[in-house]
Amino acid sequence: MLKTKSFGKKCAKASREYLKTACHPVTGLSPEYSYYDGKPYPDHEHFGGRHDWFYSDAYRTIANIGLDYEWADKDTEFGKWCRQTANNLQKFFGNLPTEDKRGIYEIDGTVLEGKALHPVGLTATIAQASLAADGEYALKAVEEFWNTPLRTGERRYYDNCLYLFAMLALSGKYRIW
Repeated sequence: MLKTKSFGKKCAKASREYLKTACHPVTGLSPEYSYYDGKPYPDHEHFGGRHDWFYSDAYRTIANIGLDYEWADKDTEFGKWCRQTANNLQKFFGNLPTEDKRGIYEIDGTVLEGKALHPVGLTATIAQASLAADGEYALKAVEEFWNTPLRTGERRYYDNCLYLFAMLALSGKYRIW
């Protein structure tokens, strides 16, 4: 049991250090896939196409940063990094023109052509970043999430799972067991 606990702590520490390299220092955005050094994985020939951008699989990173801050690391250097990254991310989305708010982005914030495949999930995870954020955009992100209905129809599963996790986290009902 002790070896497992020690290994888990090492994994958590390595994962936290990795996030610092994978998330853009200004926007807070992360790529869907990246190398072990955190650089975006630009291989367009494998895994079904492009994954070096901030897109569907990257939304979970936002949620994880908020939740990690809430559960474990408020008063550490990593906690400070979480707060700054959450603030940066919410500022990025808060300053986008309405037509670009739920789109596709390079991690530096460049808006690409196309719309988010999972806009409800993106809204939910931006709100979940408020667990760590203390900036002017946190309340607005939560209000927008609160006013967003569950997704219906095709692609609802991923969106609504992220919605559920954000609701649990923001309500204080998401617990470690």
